Amino acid sequence: MVWFTWLFVFLVLVEPPAVQSLYQLCGILYIHISHRFHLPSKENYVRKNDYILPFTGKWTVVNGGVDKRLSHSWGMGSQRYAYDFFVPDDEGKTFAGDNTSPQSYFCYGKDIIAPADGVVVKAYDKYKDSYVDGKKAYCAVYDMRGNYIAIKHDNDEYSFIAHIMPNSIKVNIGDTVKQGEVIAKCGNSGYTSQPHIHFQIQTGKSFFLSAGLPIAFSNIKAQEKVNYSLLDNRSCHGNLQVAGNKTYIARGLEVENISEHLTK
Repeated sequence: MVWFTWLFVFLVLVEPPAVQSLYQLCGILYIHISHRFHLPSKENYVRKNDYILPFTGKWTVVNGGVDKRLSHSWGMGSQRYAYDFFVPDDEGKTFAGDNTSPQSYFCYGKDIIAPADGVVVKAYDKYKDSYVDGKKAYCAVYDMRGNYIAIKHDNDEYSFIAHIMPNSIKVNIGDTVKQGEVIAKCGNSGYTSQPHIHFQIQTGKSFFLSAGLPIAFSNIKAQEKVNYSLLDNRSCHGNLQVAGNKTYIARGLEVENISEHLTK
């Protein structure tokens, strides 16, 4: 027990995200047991609310999908169906100028919007941005999520958005938000390689103990990102999956909301 205590102290002092990695390991086990080792999938779960993308304009999916090959983090039940959204240009660059300044990245400071109607159940935006060079991930604070918002939607579905800009959240815990309402701005807080939006839908408000849910977004446009391979040499989405006005998205797609369906 003594060695475990010293290990915990060491992790807190030396590598803050590692402490939360322990939470994640416990969460993986809890999520699998609580779902009897049958986690939600595209085949067995149909989302119960209509979700739009948590931003306006065109962004690109750099991490995420609804199968194991494209998943953000398949082994983590909470982040299995998470997405990371960036704003690259057609030459594969995500910034102009000084790559060590978060403000140089095209998505930094852009609006984050509510993906569906709901009630804010968690919100924090006092963490500073992490160091960035566009090459590897850094974390300047004791929370890998950085600044974040969690929203409870109808039918016990929750959205979670991370890496928010410091002091940019426009809502408080307990506030009701409407789909399309501006709630914060994209930042570079937490454990991140560069400014982007981390987004996921989950079964509860806990980031570590809730199972991720596969989501087909409503009323969006999606197409292959021009020259995506210049940004990322991993395999991409393959066939785009569309059912009616609902679209499953994955790595390598440029996506945007259909503007006439945005509500504010």
